[in-house]
Amino acid sequence: MTFFSINQKLKLCQSYLFQRLLIKYRFIPKKQLTTETYFQYIFVLYSQTLLMGIRIIIAGETQCPAYAESCYLADYLSQNLPNFCYQRIEKSVLEWKSWLCKINIKNKWHHMESPIIWKEMLMKGSKPSYIGGASEFLDYCYSYYNFDSLFASEKFDELLTNVLQFKKKVNAENILIRQLEAKSNVEEETAIKTHYVITIIGAGHILAMHLISQLLDHKVAEGDKYINKIYLYDNSCSETFMKFVEKECYYVQTNYPGKVVKYVQKIGVALTNSDLLIVLDHEPFNDNLAMGEWLRLNRKKMKELALMINASASRKMYVIFANLGPACYNATVLRSRVNINKNNIAVATSDLGLEILPILAETAQVPMRNIFCPPVWGFVGINQIVDVRTTVHKYNSFEPYNRYRKVHNSTLNIGMITPEMRTMDYLMHFDVTLWPKVAQMKRKYSRGITRLNKAISIVHLANLWLLNPNPDNIVCLGMYCNGSFGLHFEGLFSQPARFIDGKWVPATDYSKPKDPGMKLPYMLEMAKLVMSMKPTDLPPVVPYFPCTCKTKIIKKKHLLH
Repeated sequence: MTFFSINQKLKLCQSYLFQRLLIKYRFIPKKQLTTETYFQYIFVLYSQTLLMGIRIIIAGETQCPAYAESCYLADYLSQNLPNFCYQRIEKSVLEWKSWLCKINIKNKWHHMESPIIWKEMLMKGSKPSYIGGASEFLDYCYSYYNFDSLFASEKFDELLTNVLQFKKKVNAENILIRQLEAKSNVEEETAIKTHYVITIIGAGHILAMHLISQLLDHKVAEGDKYINKIYLYDNSCSETFMKFVEKECYYVQTNYPGKVVKYVQKIGVALTNSDLLIVLDHEPFNDNLAMGEWLRLNRKKMKELALMINASASRKMYVIFANLGPACYNATVLRSRVNINKNNIAVATSDLGLEILPILAETAQVPMRNIFCPPVWGFVGINQIVDVRTTVHKYNSFEPYNRYRKVHNSTLNIGMITPEMRTMDYLMHFDVTLWPKVAQMKRKYSRGITRLNKAISIVHLANLWLLNPNPDNIVCLGMYCNGSFGLHFEGLFSQPARFIDGKWVPATDYSKPKDPGMKLPYMLEMAKLVMSMKPTDLPPVVPYFPCTCKTKIIKKKHLLH
């Protein structure tokens, strides 16, 4: 039983929540209570309600001034009141209306503008209670906390510019303060890195535009880790064009007001501070060149890049190759010539699985949201395989109860649905139409979809490697073979892998490819053959078209003598 003093009772009686409890419990059945006992009962209910806790939810557009003011007020109350708890939900201008419509339908509200504020108990199953907009929230704070102070506009001018950017800036400042406080106790080598610098070489490729916009997306940089600088370098493009690429990236929302994307004319300046190098530079395939000559040109580019990395880059720098040109070949050549950590070089190859995913879902008649990315195997860029048979998909298995067979039209549950993971071998074993459909799709659509898939695979790999490592995620990438899956090759080979303890290791619990058209031993032999090719090997095929015109037959006249 909780007891209150006279002063506490007088203060509680002035509370809006206490008055609501009086109205709700004005009739107590089963027994008669005295006035003192009745008030004591209400005080106990009030104290229990406070112990449960209430959370305020503030949702709005990131560019809304009223939303910014409400967040600033809630943040002030949370710093000065120990039991005040609030949560922010930020939506972009494009997402706001559709999201608000869903909330109104779900809770049967009729809110029309930003922000929308409600409260709910800190317990499972609690129903949200509508408060209103910014003005109603101010009235709510006054009725509950007797708060009537007004903030000067200059205090939140920076917040009104962009709430999301300001909040991230505050988080970055808090992280910096914590690092400075712990600097005397923690050595510099063991300090947790929170901001990363990325260099894109070959940034004149059109894929770079997709990469920059996705790398600086706030959804990628969630949490304490973020990307604060991206350097662009391409010695094959003019300075005017690279300045244009740099200017086109100004619209991307970032944590910093300064220039985040910067073009550099000397790669050494960028590599000195870079944590991640994304390689888009390669020699495109030319039908008029021999296969060995094409590989020689790519090998020459990698040797030049290795010299620059050895001269300027950090020994801990990561390198990601895009799936452009002979990607695994280039990565293998670079790995043999750089003095950085050999395990920090990988090739993003999952775009090949993303490419066939829509056709695979349509052919197997499985929702695409339930299918994981198909595994990619091989010396990508030369020969590779996307194994659809070992692709995993989510399946809901229904198990009926025994009474379902005995009792008809029962109102009770008839069974249980159990989610499970299955491979698609039983769905695609006899199908022969998948790859013709993929080839037809490539001819029908432009290469923009392919570029987007390549950008997604690179960003996903960089996110797992730098920002949000998760050992439970399996991703296909070109990595150095260590004998797993029976792969014995002195180079990079695409295979399923996990990021464990700071390095990529093969996901040995994943199934080997079951495609009958391509076997791993054959692909390994092809990779070894390619690595030993000479410039004159496999010359270009000269098409030969035999003459189809009819030969003229000359008949000789026989003269009679």
